Amino acid sequence: MTEQPVWTETDSRDFLDLAEIAVPARAEQTRALLDLIPAAPEEAFTVADLCAGEGLLCEAILSRFPRSHVVALDGSELMRTNAASRLAHFGDRARVLAFNLDADDWIDGLPSPVRCVLSSMALHHLEAERKRRLFRELAEKLEGGGALLVADIIATSSQSVRRSFATQWDELARDQSLAVVGSLNGYERATKEGWRPTWLVDKKDGEMPYPVFEQLKWLEEAGFALVDCFWLRAGHSIYGGYR
Repeated sequence: MTEQPVWTETDSRDFLDLAEIAVPARAEQTRALLDLIPAAPEEAFTVADLCAGEGLLCEAILSRFPRSHVVALDGSELMRTNAASRLAHFGDRARVLAFNLDADDWIDGLPSPVRCVLSSMALHHLEAERKRRLFRELAEKLEGGGALLVADIIATSSQSVRRSFATQWDELARDQSLAVVGSLNGYERATKEGWRPTWLVDKKDGEMPYPVFEQLKWLEEAGFALVDCFWLRAGHSIYGGYR
């Protein structure tokens, strides 16, 4: 059996088209992440965004914190092109770099010190031991009081919770489709193309979500002093830890 790539440029194009429909309460998640960054609005600090996509979160950070700097890393050329265009007016406060999440060499290249590392919809592509090691490596990169904040899909062993998450996703995706395109066409496309949270019931190649409680334990093991789940909806969670 030939191993399939985890993410392709076709996936990037589909995500750009469908994220506002398929990602539950995306704007709400962005606001939550901004509020969780351990910095005052006037502070100068640096953030690294892993799998930064088209740069929406980086743009929001740079706008909220006018003395901040961001390093946006992504493995997709299409995403990096979009991010570079979106962030160009911030000048040298923003850098967009290529990286491979599965490799190790990019970690040494992270800025030092770094106040916060964020990642959205990406780390579920890593198996458990690689993820635990990444948590340890990122903890060592953070300055005191810094944070690792992860917005991602999660797993659950409860059938009733899976049903609830799936229902929540359907309701949100329908509402977001009506708001974004004025019809249910976006919802129907997202469902047809596999963006519905099928990981709740069926394993999908390249996707390895884990229960949030288990990942909080990994964060504690990595040296984070305060760990928690900060937001949870429709099988998507924001969780992380502070040094």
